[in-house]
Amino acid sequence: MIYKQIRFHYWTRMSLILITFGIFVLCISKTDLDITPLFLVIILILQIAALLHQMEKPQRDMNRFFDAIRYSDFSQTFSDTGTDKSLAPMKEAFSKVMEAFQKTREEKEAHYRYLQTMVQHVGVGLMVFQPDGRIDMMNQALRKILGISNIRKLETLRKIKPSLPEQLTQIQPGEKNHIRFYHPETHDLITLSIYTTRFIIRDEAYTLASIQNIQSELEEKELEAWQNLIRVLTHEIMNSITPIASLASTAKGMLKKMSSQKNQPIPVEDITQAVQTIEMRSKGLLNFVDSYRQLTRIPQPDFQIVPLMPLIERIQTLMRPKYNEKRVQLEITVHPTSIEVTADPALIEQVLINLLKNALDWCLKIKGGKVCVRASMGGGGRPIIQIIDNGPGIQKEALEKIFIPFFTTKEDGTGIGLSLSRQIMRLHKGTITAQSRPNHETIITLRF
Repeated sequence: MIYKQIRFHYWTRMSLILITFGIFVLCISKTDLDITPLFLVIILILQIAALLHQMEKPQRDMNRFFDAIRYSDFSQTFSDTGTDKSLAPMKEAFSKVMEAFQKTREEKEAHYRYLQTMVQHVGVGLMVFQPDGRIDMMNQALRKILGISNIRKLETLRKIKPSLPEQLTQIQPGEKNHIRFYHPETHDLITLSIYTTRFIIRDEAYTLASIQNIQSELEEKELEAWQNLIRVLTHEIMNSITPIASLASTAKGMLKKMSSQKNQPIPVEDITQAVQTIEMRSKGLLNFVDSYRQLTRIPQPDFQIVPLMPLIERIQTLMRPKYNEKRVQLEITVHPTSIEVTADPALIEQVLINLLKNALDWCLKIKGGKVCVRASMGGGGRPIIQIIDNGPGIQKEALEKIFIPFFTTKEDGTGIGLSLSRQIMRLHKGTITAQSRPNHETIITLRF
């Protein structure tokens, strides 16, 4: 139908050209008019130009149509036909094809935005990188885990851990690996669980890595294991020691009664001393076990909005006499003074008292001991409290163990203070970390 209309228009224009040319020849041969032949020549030229324009226009539209498809420029329109209605069906067909392409592209863009939204809001850290180290995608969860903004190359991850780029590229597809390090800025201990898979798109290889920080889960499982162990130990020890202590006390009473009698052949004095020793050690063991029970008896926090300034001032007032007695300087800094946290003030006070006692003990080993308590806003708008002392510090090999129950670096320590503090901070959905430079300073950081 389209070709019939175009053919009809071509024949019509060519017929008009022939008629005009015939009239022109007739005028020249039959008349002596000078103006009419000139006028007919002009009309003839215009008709030929119009025919050529009509013949070229479909070609131009075809070229524009294919260029639009080639360069994905689906904003082109073909609805303007002007006075030439013969091309209307062809342009209408072009317009429908362009609308179909545009609709398909809009659907693809919608699916892409949908996928991007899912990737950015999923709780697992995701990253896609190429063999040369270029990073094509990194979602919001991974930026939060690593504490970095959007980056373009794996090399940038060296500022977090020098060997991290190599470790990521060396993980085999389908293999799960764990990487552990201290974040250089927040000083948080991070344990990454990494799983990778590889795929190829348009002959280019990509690696998709799913990354999770499982440090809190590891600490929780570790603490749970220790608590279960403590429950079993305390149950068995208490069941055994309680009757021993009772019997030892009864035996001591009987021996005292016997010692008052004369001609007693039994060495009462020696037996009495032995029974007294049993009683003392039994009671000491009971006290020892009861102290460790604290790790399993922490009450659930009574959360409140707590201003840090008055809380820290109360701790300073409580600890100041002891610090003055030992001649150790105690300073506090709260900036801004309006900082507030959602916490149980009694439990947080217990944590601060434990930490300040530890800091005081370490500062007694040097001259000019000084302890600072600083409260401020840390990274991500999280309130932090830091206890900083200039004592002898903690050796590197002991730094990762100080929060393990029963581990202590002090001769008379029980090894439950820092473990108890970590458990309290976990109940507050916070963290406690330590960093130390031996013979310079030690910093314990509470993050809420």
